[in-house]
Amino acid sequence: MKINTLDNLNGRRDVFEFMQGDFKSEHWHESSIYLTTEAFDFLHLFIEEVLPDFNYFGPNSVNQEQWNQIAFNACSLNNTADIQFLRFFNRIDYWVKENFKEHTCFSICGP
Repeated sequence: MKINTLDNLNGRRDVFEFMQGDFKSEHWHESSIYLTTEAFDFLHLFIEEVLPDFNYFGPNSVNQEQWNQIAFNACSLNNTADIQFLRFFNRIDYWVKENFKEHTCFSICGP
């Protein structure tokens, strides 16, 4: 499971963009991270538990309290059985925590 940046997307557009702050009707930010549909599917279950109205095609706003619940669910349900998932999730969690140093939310936009 790979987390992409704008530089390594290689023209691929069928990705979920995690962007800093509120969605402002613009895509493809340098500061965003990008997940393929396959990679996002690992998170989707945990996101929908916390955000039942999640719009798969976007945009969705996630605040810190919601993310903390998503993180708790993802890590507790997986225990440490799936090391690959936990490494993947921890890289996303790091980006999210860096985002919350400057923003009250982040946005997820679907493909």
